Amino acid sequence: MRKTLSIIHEEGLLLLSVSFLVGHSGSSFISSMINNMVMPFISRAFSEAHWEHAHFTISEVKITRGEPLSTGLHFLIVIYIAALALRFLKKQSN
Repeated sequence: MRKTLSIIHEEGLLLLSVSFLVGHSGSSFISSMINNMVMPFISRAFSEAHWEHAHFTISEVKITRGEPLSTGLHFLIVIYIAALALRFLKKQSN
């Protein structure tokens, strides 16, 4: 058991797994903030009662825009946070 724990510690697997858990929880938090605090304001711009159902129609095709917009905002925020983290880590390594 000690050998296994020392391998996990030496290889940085514990740090990797904790980072994964924090990243996953952070992603859920960001999604919740966007869906519950940002998107209700954006739905006013679409004149929709519920942002999840925001759509437009071309011929007979209904194209939703609420969920893709929410996912796009989530993606942009995650990319921004990752860029800030990388910039911080580069400064720390110099």
